[in-house]
Amino acid sequence: MQRRSKCRSCCVVIVGVIILGVVGVSAFFAVHFTGQARRPVGDIPPQLPRATATVSFPARDGIRLSGWILPREKTATAVILLHGHGSNRQQMIARAHFFYESGFSVLLYDARGHGLSGGDRVSAGWYETSDLLGALDFMRSNGFRQFGCLGASQGGATILLTGTRLPTDVQWVIVESTYPTMRDALDRRFRMDLRLPGWLAGIFFVPIAEWRLHVSIDDIAPIRNIHKLSCPTFVLGGERDRHTLAQSTRALYEAAKEPKDLWIVPGAGHVDLYGFAKQEYERRILAFISKVQSPRR
Repeated sequence: MQRRSKCRSCCVVIVGVIILGVVGVSAFFAVHFTGQARRPVGDIPPQLPRATATVSFPARDGIRLSGWILPREKTATAVILLHGHGSNRQQMIARAHFFYESGFSVLLYDARGHGLSGGDRVSAGWYETSDLLGALDFMRSNGFRQFGCLGASQGGATILLTGTRLPTDVQWVIVESTYPTMRDALDRRFRMDLRLPGWLAGIFFVPIAEWRLHVSIDDIAPIRNIHKLSCPTFVLGGERDRHTLAQSTRALYEAAKEPKDLWIVPGAGHVDLYGFAKQEYERRILAFISKVQSPRR
């Protein structure tokens, strides 16, 4: 009887330690996922034009953002580039050069909590919508009248989560490797890193992250907002992307309203799609823009 009692006590202690361990790990990952994700930005790279300048402007909620502007004479059209989670404006340098050489002015900036921008919380696109709206305000104040927006991963989610708040002077949007829902993104990440389904690994992660961000994880769902955009949409994804499955990219495309376009890049994972298939990427992007861009440009 005494031995049985000791066994029960040991089991209770072991279970308690396991629960505390899971809570601790979940808290660590939740703080890491929603906290600052800063990497060095460095100086303006030589591959960008000499006219490139460092700029600073406020997001709609007041957080100070930092970026680079590539102004081009005799054009009122600008492209806004949004990087992914854990990166910064450097991720968009090659695309900035491409769009500039194609005749557009360009703004690439660090999202909140990244690079040289302010903010101490990262929300996978939810609060970053204020960053995008602030970027559009800034470019509009500098004389630009038409816009295109391109975002990768979290950057794409930011564009889609803006929904009906995206102004009508945005002529088109391009989203790359963008998750359909935050639950889907977490499920993929947990299955890859912990070999556990999202519903199990996220039991404690999700409420901790929601508490830190003051938003329900179910509200962070780009697929529920993509149909609200008033402009043409181009959805891109990698055929072998394990973070955002090709079927998820197709679901995102299906949820968008016409006019729209889709490209599942053969052989590509969750990588820089421009770097992976440069020539075909440029051809398809310019063809899409040419098809949907207002002739006012």
